[in-house]
Amino acid sequence: MLVCSTGVQSMGSFALVKIRATVETGPMLLPEDSIDKALEELRRNLKNLGLAVLSIDRMDAAMAQSPDAFTDNDPWSFRGRSVE
Repeated sequence: MLVCSTGVQSMGSFALVKIRATVETGPMLLPEDSIDKALEELRRNLKNLGLAVLSIDRMDAAMAQSPDAFTDNDPWSFRGRSVE
C-alpha cells in the first residue's frame, strides 16, 4: 500500500459492477386477498435493501414442475428434493 505525502493511504483497485439475481420463494399458502399485499411488502423490503426491483411475479405453485428440475447430481438437493 502506498502512502501519499498527505498521509492518506492509497486503496486497491475498484470495479464498477452490477449484480443481477433471480430468486424464488418456496410455496406459500396465502389467502387470495392478501397475495397482492405480500408482493408489495416484498417489493418494499427489497427497495429498503437498496435493490432495484425489475419485476415481481406471482406463479401458481400447483403447476407441474419439470421432471428434471432436481436431479441426484444437483448439489442443492437431496435425492431430487430441495434441501431447504
